[in-house]
Amino acid sequence: MTPANDAIPLWLVSVICELWFALSWILDQLPKWSPVTRETYLDRLALRYDREGEPSRLSPIDFFVSTVDPLKEPPIITANTVLSILAVDYPVDRNSCYVSDDGASMLCFDTLSETAEFARRWVPFCKKFAIEPRAPEFYFSQKIDYLKDKVQPTFVKERRAMKREYEEFKVRINGLVAKAEKKPEEGWVMQDGTPWPGNNTRDHPGMIQVYLGSQGALDVEGHELPRLVYVSREKRPGHNHHKKAGAMNALVRVSAVLTNAPFILNLDCDHYVNNSKAVREAMCFLMDPQLGKKLCYVQFPQRFDGIDLHDRYANRNVVFFDINMKGLDGIQGPVYVGTGCVFNRQALYGYDPPRPEKRPKMTCDCWPSWCCCCCCFEG
Repeated sequence: MTPANDAIPLWLVSVICELWFALSWILDQLPKWSPVTRETYLDRLALRYDREGEPSRLSPIDFFVSTVDPLKEPPIITANTVLSILAVDYPVDRNSCYVSDDGASMLCFDTLSETAEFARRWVPFCKKFAIEPRAPEFYFSQKIDYLKDKVQPTFVKERRAMKREYEEFKVRINGLVAKAEKKPEEGWVMQDGTPWPGNNTRDHPGMIQVYLGSQGALDVEGHELPRLVYVSREKRPGHNHHKKAGAMNALVRVSAVLTNAPFILNLDCDHYVNNSKAVREAMCFLMDPQLGKKLCYVQFPQRFDGIDLHDRYANRNVVFFDINMKGLDGIQGPVYVGTGCVFNRQALYGYDPPRPEKRPKMTCDCWPSWCCCCCCFEG
């Protein structure tokens, strides 16, 4: 009744925006229409590849952990991530952990040295009493009944001793951090008196140090430990080599020489393994006789500590991992989110999946392909 001719352009813009929002909402709903929930059967995996009393035939796996600045990414968190990897429920001779230090920090180098020493006591403790999770910082901070389902009479005594050793381990790491905050003018010097090669973080040679996995690297009970390797890739001025993807490529090359496991699981330094059987669950897909050869990767969901469980849109990412990713799995497959993913090494190398063999023809060449009479009458 009261037309406003001057507002017609504004009205058209608002209508176009509403149509665009409606279209984007429809496109956002499409991937959610056929969600897929997958389930693993670890008993079947063990029956096929890991029978008791026989050598394990599970495929080896290489863990990649990436870190850059230990002053911004606390070394104690990186140490917990590494400890959770070394203590996973997987054959130790088929489990290797590579830590990429893209900042060439002597603090990270010394932290891994302390972590390797503490792992000699932490790993057998976890496997003896089936500890979950196997990152000590988060295990000892749990507000639950830690005696539940524990029947060994020595558990309380050994847990108390292990907690004290972990606290002493944290104090040593804190001492390393306090020392690293005061860098000497002449640069860091190693114990043998030689300068630290990474004093210039943008111009240094590549560094590789194997802490565990060599001869003599056993735990306190005399058992072998998984391999732990420190890697800092070479850097030279004038080259753009300060991104995470380049660090992962360096780990792919180093691991190919040392272990060359067919599968790779990459983690950020602040993402620990909260389920010691997670690797076995991934192998349920990657080692499947029918599906495994066609898989590129298996993406795990992320879970976060210290977040309100009732806030659906907080940093727990419930909507993304439990709704969107399952919906994408129903279409073709989930997206790679940058961490918590098990890759097939051949897929990273660019190889195509094997093609299925063609079924033999059911007819002879003397008749058209739609006819199968002559073969029948030959008998």
